[in-house]
Amino acid sequence: MDVEGRPGADRLRALLHRAQPRPPRPRGHPEDPASARLGESFWRFWPRSVWGSLKSAWRLEKARLARLGKGPWTPRNDVLNSWAMTVVLFGALIGVFGLGITPYLLLQVPLGFTVLELANYVEHYGLLRQKTATGRYERCTPRHAWNSNTIASNILIYNLQRHSDHHANPTRRYQALRHFDESPQLPAGYFVMFRLAQFPWLWRRVMDKRVIAHYGGDASLAHIQPGKHARYGVTPPGSETEEITV
Repeated sequence: MDVEGRPGADRLRALLHRAQPRPPRPRGHPEDPASARLGESFWRFWPRSVWGSLKSAWRLEKARLARLGKGPWTPRNDVLNSWAMTVVLFGALIGVFGLGITPYLLLQVPLGFTVLELANYVEHYGLLRQKTATGRYERCTPRHAWNSNTIASNILIYNLQRHSDHHANPTRRYQALRHFDESPQLPAGYFVMFRLAQFPWLWRRVMDKRVIAHYGGDASLAHIQPGKHARYGVTPPGSETEEITV
């Protein structure tokens, strides 16, 4: 879940001790750790996304600063700024409320991470940008994120459920995010889908068929978890054998 353009984005990352590259990563890319794969449970996705996003954020920020002729250890590093804000915020809260608040601050970090990763998991489950003839991945479009255009949830979470427009047009403010009929649609709002995601067997029963239907029945176009290709009748990449003529 990208929180850029939403109120208090930097403060939210500081509270969760969460660094995120800026601008947001393009989702639906095989190398993006925060894009969930078809057949991948949320509990397997969680550590992969948290650790992978940390490494990705540092790598992207280091590259951004290098283009400016600077090293990573600079006050202009957004990752370091996020961590510094965490130290300042936690120190201020402990100073005001005393050391007794420390366990609650430490507890809310993994809980907050879990909510963010549930959003990441739901938003891009099984979706994949295809490679073009040039070998590059196609541009991120509204077809590369799950939408749910329910009014109540969109009001409560700042149009987050119109997520496809955010990735197709990352500079658009949250107030102006639009719904697209071409986007794959979730069967319910985020709060229901978050609960489903915590039960892998139930999630797969509800969502796997929708991912495959989104690709016109061709599961090979989806972003499949390694080792799960046979479940969907797909030959794993690189396992094709050449026909030998005797």
